[in-house]
Amino acid sequence: MTMRFGICTGLDNLELVASSGFDYVELSLASLSAMTDEEFTKAVRKVQASGIKVERCNLLFPKTLRVIGLEARPDAIRDYLVLAFDRMRRLGASMVVFGSGKSRSLDASQSYVEGFRELVGITRMTADIANEYGITIVIEELNRDETNMINSLVEAAALVAAVDRDNVAMLADLYHILKENEPMEHVTRVRDFKHVHIATSHGRCFPTIKEEEVASFFKALKVCGYNGTMSIEGRCEHLEKDARLALEVLRSYDKELSDE
Repeated sequence: MTMRFGICTGLDNLELVASSGFDYVELSLASLSAMTDEEFTKAVRKVQASGIKVERCNLLFPKTLRVIGLEARPDAIRDYLVLAFDRMRRLGASMVVFGSGKSRSLDASQSYVEGFRELVGITRMTADIANEYGITIVIEELNRDETNMINSLVEAAALVAAVDRDNVAMLADLYHILKENEPMEHVTRVRDFKHVHIATSHGRCFPTIKEEEVASFFKALKVCGYNGTMSIEGRCEHLEKDARLALEVLRSYDKELSDE
């Protein structure tokens, strides 16, 4: 399969992630966008000095910025995206995860159909602005504790199809798949993933030991022919220790399936 592995983390952990052998880090775009210009300039320097690249970002929108419903403000969304994508480009990141459950949740005034139509429209606008910066948007399915919109790979695939932009694609997140009891067959059915997130079902933790749920996920990804990036997005007690253990586990699965 020959995948590349990263961790969703913050700027304070760049050197640790680099020394642990990971290929890249995935930072929060909402956090980067909330910085002052001076703070962001320092962040860029920190990344440049760390020895590891920022290739991916997550949390496309902050939870305070609604993108559908009565509180959505297209002009404010547009202004935010221009700033956010400019900062992504300056860091060298080329892909951002559209999770942002609170931002995209239906409000009490909306039916699912109305909300879905709005979400299609705002995702198209987001994609068109992202395209100017060479950035791809990947849609993340989220469990129902985090949002009431797009809770499965199938719903996410429907959104990607409805948006119909070359730079809007799919993400598969093992934790959300397991949390929603979604069949692993959906991974092989949806197929066209550009990025992957991983954490265990129990506690949303780093995959530090071999487990059947992780093995099943890798096998499904192999059926899809996936060989892109995979970011750990989860909790741990000891970042340095758990990061190294998790990377060893993930690379072992990748190698085993590559050798088959």
